[in-house]
Amino acid sequence: MTCPLCKSTMIKGKAVLTFQMEHEQILVIKDVPALICEQCGEEFVDLITSKNVETQVNKAVRDGIRMGFLSYNLAA
Repeated sequence: MTCPLCKSTMIKGKAVLTFQMEHEQILVIKDVPALICEQCGEEFVDLITSKNVETQVNKAVRDGIRMGFLSYNLAA
């Protein structure tokens, strides 16, 4: 796959996603599988992975976590 921004090559890697929600809640999910552009560093996460991340973020919010770090491999 080529990067839609700079047309360089995308490679498999891991991304760190940060979410800032209402009431000053901040969650960081690390080790998220992604395609990363070798040239510009743009990260792209597929739909299934995005849905898994969304599920974990929603669960953390329901559990009342105000600030936290989650590892995708442990959370998914």
